[in-house]
Amino acid sequence: MKNLSSNELRELRNKFRNSKQHKYIPEASLIASSKESTALFNVAWMQQLIPYLMWKEHPLGKRVFNIQKCVRTVDIAEVWDASHLTFFEMMGNWSLGDYFKDEAVSRSWEFLTSPEYLDIDPNKIAVTVFAWDESAPRDETTANKWKEVWLPESRISYLPADNNRRSPGPVGPCGPDTEIFYRVGNSEFPPEWSNVWNDEDNWMEIWNNVFMEFYRDESGTLSKLTNHNVDTGMWLERMCCVLQQKDSVYDTDVFAPAITKLEELTWCTYTQQQRRFRIIVDHARTAFMLINDWLIPSNLAAGYVLRMIIRRMTYNLMLLKDFDINWYEKVCTELLKTFKHLREFKKDEILRVLLEEIKTFLKTIQNWKAMLEELIQKEKKNQNKFLSGKDVFKLYDTYGFPLELTKEIAADNWLEINEKEYNDA
Repeated sequence: MKNLSSNELRELRNKFRNSKQHKYIPEASLIASSKESTALFNVAWMQQLIPYLMWKEHPLGKRVFNIQKCVRTVDIAEVWDASHLTFFEMMGNWSLGDYFKDEAVSRSWEFLTSPEYLDIDPNKIAVTVFAWDESAPRDETTANKWKEVWLPESRISYLPADNNRRSPGPVGPCGPDTEIFYRVGNSEFPPEWSNVWNDEDNWMEIWNNVFMEFYRDESGTLSKLTNHNVDTGMWLERMCCVLQQKDSVYDTDVFAPAITKLEELTWCTYTQQQRRFRIIVDHARTAFMLINDWLIPSNLAAGYVLRMIIRRMTYNLMLLKDFDINWYEKVCTELLKTFKHLREFKKDEILRVLLEEIKTFLKTIQNWKAMLEELIQKEKKNQNKFLSGKDVFKLYDTYGFPLELTKEIAADNWLEINEKEYNDA
């Protein structure tokens, strides 16, 4: 297996796609267009291509590829683990009515296992394919192609639509997918019986091939698309983790400089504060990238998510040591230097927006901390397991403190929030 830096991986992957007659398309903004999706952000690689997955001809032809920046907050509680991020880069390629399942599988296998490209040991690869449901049959075509390229039956898991059907929204193009996993378990090689179905914790998803062959209407009914399309995405950071043989995405060259810098600035060690370090560097990078794409914090929609991310980053910094605003400025300045692919002329603006939000949060938190501590102690005294949803809503409504952060701090004190009361309020 080749040991590649993140930039070397980009270059080799682009070389591969160019050799397969794909044309590079510019990445879309992180902030999703309402015309393309109901999502706030580009959460995957497919959103900008929805019209071309249905009927429209792409100006660059039927084979295209790119590297798309994405933000996905549905997994934010898992950010501190080995593979989840709020901001990540997806290496996507598409066939728009050209090749389909057979070539998509064989090309994926070639890039992963060929000595000319990544040279990954085939024994450490497993896949999932679509099982079946009342609207579509089991995807035997894809499963048979995986067997044909070499993969044994024991490494193929048949999973239902919740796992192996993908779409950019509730209405529109969709189809079954086949997801590719790499063995991250303790043993050098997976046991013969191990696959994603029965040993999921030891496998990390690295690549996804979606076969867009259906259209789902408002009633949920599927009909066949005229064109059959392939829509794939490979996680850049996860592939770096595999190729650099690291325990997590945070140990790769993407994050290592930021973590080293954070150790220098906080006088804490990464091994002692792993969870907080990972949240800080992930959220810092996400905030940098969102502001880089012209978003500013607010109380609405995407701006609210950015505000929550900055405040969660700041809160975790505070738990390392309670510093003043000058120190936060130094941290943000130094972390900015460690992350690539930011517009150079935007860096001063990124720093200004971050510091304004942090200053506001530091003022807010003085009132909030006393109130929340009082609520926590009251519930503990009464031996309750829940914080009042009405009180938690007041923290948000009056003091602008995000629910997600209050929830996290409550969990640190072995409490939950009465979310029904919160939603009613």
